Amino acid sequence: MNIYRILDLSIIAIASMFLVDVLAFGYVSWGLSEPILPIPSDWKSFFDFLIWPLVILLILDLILKYRKIKDPKKFVKKYWVDIIMLILIPIFFAFKFFKIGLSAIKKLKTAKMGTKVIHKTKKITKTKS
Repeated sequence: MNIYRILDLSIIAIASMFLVDVLAFGYVSWGLSEPILPIPSDWKSFFDFLIWPLVILLILDLILKYRKIKDPKKFVKKYWVDIIMLILIPIFFAFKFFKIGLSAIKKLKTAKMGTKVIHKTKKITKTKS
């Protein structure tokens, strides 16, 4: 088996694991109340880590393909889908963490407002007495 085939199969395998990640942990994004694949939450960090091997494999794949062609115009014309995939995967990964970040910010704001309400209530009750 040549290196191109091994890279393609590796990329397909890791991309398939991302599908498992979506079905097991991204069910809320699809409007579902339960996961399609019930996988223990301990595996979540494993699936979150998979982005890095995939990006490395995609970069290596593009480097080898460019070395084979050696013409930038032909390379972009022939492998534009691979290039876009390499660009979009980290962007979508950032959105995933941004969503988690927004969730944490919403919880902190709710806690902050709750603390303000309690503080103001105590302040009002002390001034009336």
